[in-house]
Amino acid sequence: MSDISNVLLAWAACLIAGAIFFAVFWRVTRFKKRHLLSYCLRVVVLALMLTPWYVSDQGSLLAPALIIVLMDSITIGPEAAVRAFVPLFLSISTSLVMVIVGLLLLKGANRKSKVSIEQ
Repeated sequence: MSDISNVLLAWAACLIAGAIFFAVFWRVTRFKKRHLLSYCLRVVVLALMLTPWYVSDQGSLLAPALIIVLMDSITIGPEAAVRAFVPLFLSISTSLVMVIVGLLLLKGANRKSKVSIEQ
């Protein structure tokens, strides 16, 4: 029971610290002309902070995948870091594709509304 409460406490601390960091990061990345860049940077940071992965091959405990990549590469070796890097990479690439598609759809919707207003 103690292990589960420690894990929950660690996740709570990680999420609170991540929320504070992300609030500051959001303010820093408010670019007036580069909306695509700011949203891409924000989504990459979110994916890095929030993508979970298993601590060990046999375990059921989850930790941030970035931490697992770093710890596996330091303690075991770079070959072991690949097991957590793959889901981290997929999370980042999927979120970037979603942001780009979303902004393109939003831009297309804005153009259609401007054309209908002008007519």
